[in-house]
Amino acid sequence: MSSYELVESIGYCGLICKLCHLADKCSGCKSEQNCCGRHLSDSGCYQYDCCVSRGINGCWECDEFPCSEDMFSKNHDLRLRAFVKCAKEEGLETLAKYVLANQKKGIQYGYQRDYDGLESEEAVLKLLRTGG
Repeated sequence: MSSYELVESIGYCGLICKLCHLADKCSGCKSEQNCCGRHLSDSGCYQYDCCVSRGINGCWECDEFPCSEDMFSKNHDLRLRAFVKCAKEEGLETLAKYVLANQKKGIQYGYQRDYDGLESEEAVLKLLRTGG
């Protein structure tokens, strides 16, 4: 998989849809085949709705990031906030390159994988940026 493919699959909230455990069924939140559970829920996805209403490509383009809504709430994992912070600071291409380089080192992206369960955004960013 190329970094271009990863960049193209990054959802509004910073999820890398191409690497999602549902990628075989869903083409991501920016596609016609958006079957993300959050998007399809009764309340919808705050990040999707917010970005679409503002006409931006993702939360990394928002002057108000980070908010504390939905995917960025305290009850959600830190991975998304850290990934969006990286995208905001270094760009989507660099984020994708980090993820691909780390996969080659055995650091896996995805639900309950290596980037989840860390104690802070800084710890996620360190793992993402340095692979260790």
